[in-house]
Amino acid sequence: MRTLTKIILSAILTTALILSPFFMSIRAEAMPEIMPLENVKSGMNGIAYTVVDNSGIIEPFNVEIIGLMDNGKGSSKMIMAKASGAVIDKTGGVLQGMSGSPVYIDGKLVGALAAILKEMNPYTFFITPIESMLPLWSMPDPKAINKYQQINLKTPEPEVEVEEKSDSDKKIDADKKSEVNEENKDETENKDDKNLKADEKKSSLSNFTNLYFNGFDTNSLKYLSNEFNLNALATAPTSYGETKIDYNAKLEPGSPVGVAVVYGDFSVGATGTVTAVEGKKILGFGHSFSHNGNVNFFMTDASIIGTVSGETGGVKVANVGNIIGRINQDRDAGIAGIIGSFPSVVPITININDKGRGMNEIYNASIAYNENLIPRLGAAIAYAALSKTSDSLAESTVDVNFAIKTNVVDNGKLERSNMFYNAADVGQVAVMELLQALDLVCSNTSVESDIFGINVDMTLDNDRRTASLVSAVPSKLKVKPGETVDLTVTLQPYRKKAETLTISYTVPVTMKEGPLTLDIHGGALVQVSQIFSNNGLITPTENNDVAKNYQEKISDFLNTGKNNQLVVEPGAVTEPKSDRELKKDIERAKKAQEKAAKSGNKSTAPKETKVDTNYIIDNVIHTIINVDKI
Repeated sequence: MRTLTKIILSAILTTALILSPFFMSIRAEAMPEIMPLENVKSGMNGIAYTVVDNSGIIEPFNVEIIGLMDNGKGSSKMIMAKASGAVIDKTGGVLQGMSGSPVYIDGKLVGALAAILKEMNPYTFFITPIESMLPLWSMPDPKAINKYQQINLKTPEPEVEVEEKSDSDKKIDADKKSEVNEENKDETENKDDKNLKADEKKSSLSNFTNLYFNGFDTNSLKYLSNEFNLNALATAPTSYGETKIDYNAKLEPGSPVGVAVVYGDFSVGATGTVTAVEGKKILGFGHSFSHNGNVNFFMTDASIIGTVSGETGGVKVANVGNIIGRINQDRDAGIAGIIGSFPSVVPITININDKGRGMNEIYNASIAYNENLIPRLGAAIAYAALSKTSDSLAESTVDVNFAIKTNVVDNGKLERSNMFYNAADVGQVAVMELLQALDLVCSNTSVESDIFGINVDMTLDNDRRTASLVSAVPSKLKVKPGETVDLTVTLQPYRKKAETLTISYTVPVTMKEGPLTLDIHGGALVQVSQIFSNNGLITPTENNDVAKNYQEKISDFLNTGKNNQLVVEPGAVTEPKSDRELKKDIERAKKAQEKAAKSGNKSTAPKETKVDTNYIIDNVIHTIINVDKI
């Protein structure tokens, strides 16, 4: 449902279908006769149908036509009407969740209940003419071509297979389908839809009707609200969880129908009412869900719990149940979908190990394949899983390991591990790299990258696992280009004994004679020489990410230093230390190693310029070596 000012109101979850005796006469899987908009006149009386309680019965209410509204060139006309009758008396007016309720006059379908004047009159509403909705069934559906995993993991029995479709609905060869769509694009898409395609990358949950969430706690709802720029969120009871598919589903005009972008232990969606059914095809809502045009969303059934109404409006409260098909069109006039045809999905599994609580929880969900939503929804689900399991915003350290099954890397998995610490709500920083990685996979401008699944493992530790670098002492007074020098590094973990380790650095063969400053820092820190360049500002030439090709960006991401990594690299040039100062440094390093050995903190000696540690490194130190002649 939406307001007259085009603010879409929510469609709350609605239910399955037992028809009233009166409605039996127009119940069918074929379209009834329609009443053209030009024949609709002020003063006409009709009947609309919807479900308002847990009986599941589709009940009628009276409709009186007030008049027609023309919203100007390029906008759809609307019919203004008034609702009355026993059902409306019981609910206290037209409710959110009645969106899509079919309206008939003399047995002819006029359109779908779609909008109200919010906070003004709960009995006056607006109807989207059925003539505006019918074109949704014939619009191009390139997203019907499934090269990804589908939610239907078993083959339906023959009697529930999708019926023969019209030419525009058939799933044909991908190349041929693309060619057909291009030829027909200009004829079948209106101006608004073309603009929508041009702005497809800008789409987000902020375009959706009021959404309902299941599985998300208060903290993760706030995260979603900030990430998607949503003004208000609401949770709704649902039967989401284990994926349930009804291969024999049937819907009637007046039945509830749900739309979801996430299904499983976490769910995101909304519901409205079915307007029309023809075979396996349905129309509903009377307004858009996300206004994203051709889409790939879950279609679900639902069951009404009851209604809630007040001075500023009311809602139908419902449980969402089984996946029954795919929503393929989501436009201003409503939604369209196909029962028994299922969306492409990205399965996501989150494994949370909370050491402090001694808990291990595994969460599973499926995200309807949409490149614009996968990154943020994937990160939000991971955050929600961590937040629910930890049940705390106290300071924590989290080890994160994730693998994205995708064709953007040769081995089929984009894998990354890192460690994160925050004084409060570590989850928000812990999912940042997952969001970055998914966004990177989905941002290939050459071809559409494949994503076949997401696996995330997070281990939560209530201890603060950070450490500061105290010193880094070179093993040699002088080195020649091409030689390797070992640096003995002393770490001071937070409220623990000091530890030492050894990291190696090989002097480039091109290095000139003279002093060389080495910077030692945590892997996530910006190179110190960059920070001090250009009077403290990083120069534009140092940020050349735009000029890099896609594979270079993937490689850079995978090779980015980690928070718990110790890194050594050349820094700014300073005055060299004397041999006497270097000898003192070496003596101090030997004593530190001996002390560490006695206390049980033995030094290691990896020969690399990057070394993983058990701590997040929080500072930078420097040392100087003298490069001698070759």
